Amino acid sequence: MRTRTQRLLNAVQRPEVYEEVLIEASGAPVVLSVWSGESGAPSVVFLPGTMTHPLFYEEFLDGLSRARFNVVGVHLQGHGKSPRTSRLFALEDLIQNGLDTVNYAIERFGTGIFVIGSSQGGILAMALAGKDERIKAVFAHNVLDPSMPESIRITRFPSWLQPYYKTIVGGMKAATRVVPQLPIPIGLYLDDRRIFGEEWTREQYYTDPLGLKSYPLYFLASPFSADMSFLDDGSIRCPAVVIASRGDKLFPLDYVRRIYGRIVAPHKEMLVFDLDRHLIFNECVEEVLPSVAAKLEEYA
Repeated sequence: MRTRTQRLLNAVQRPEVYEEVLIEASGAPVVLSVWSGESGAPSVVFLPGTMTHPLFYEEFLDGLSRARFNVVGVHLQGHGKSPRTSRLFALEDLIQNGLDTVNYAIERFGTGIFVIGSSQGGILAMALAGKDERIKAVFAHNVLDPSMPESIRITRFPSWLQPYYKTIVGGMKAATRVVPQLPIPIGLYLDDRRIFGEEWTREQYYTDPLGLKSYPLYFLASPFSADMSFLDDGSIRCPAVVIASRGDKLFPLDYVRRIYGRIVAPHKEMLVFDLDRHLIFNECVEEVLPSVAAKLEEYA
């Protein structure tokens, strides 16, 4: 595990197996964090959660590399170490970032690609699985369908607003035509008391010079108009593993199970941990890493 200083500096534990590369994705420069595993081993493409980047999850990703996998973490467009540009991005751009990263991983490490996404990255991971048949299996830590009114439970807005969900979404879309660049802080739509289970992860997130603290309204509105039919129209051609924690305060388990029930894939399963945290890839690495690595080996 990294020390507090290493976390705050976004340092890695084993620089001898780590490097950063720059690719073009969706017409924008995107940085990849690469941990080399065993020669000829399968690769994992990792998609981080809201406003974060792969180095926020260094312990988990380094652990996958120690378990022999090559790991390629995506600093999504405008996130982390990826250069900031004036170009607005939408959910589809981040999905394309992932697809371009899969191309990179195949060219460098060969076939046998797994995709893992956490929280917001879980949506992206499932979307990749619906678009690229070369993916061997997809692992989504939590799943979300923003088009469902029940999704308001994930936000900090009260549940009694659920009947007005479509009206709220329509208002967001209309506002993007007027103020697309309007910055929306994370605390305006998510309750961080449900995100962080440890004070040190809260500190790491809020003091991280690479982390974003807001999204433009243009991006936040994009998931609500995204085509989520890939979940249940048969587009996913690989096994799908949904990862959840029983006491996740941000993604209620019954909500995750409902989305899981809709997923159509050749094979699917849930990996549920008896934990009370949302950031299980950060705060519960020792508990979840062995099971995730073993499941990767099973599909490999």
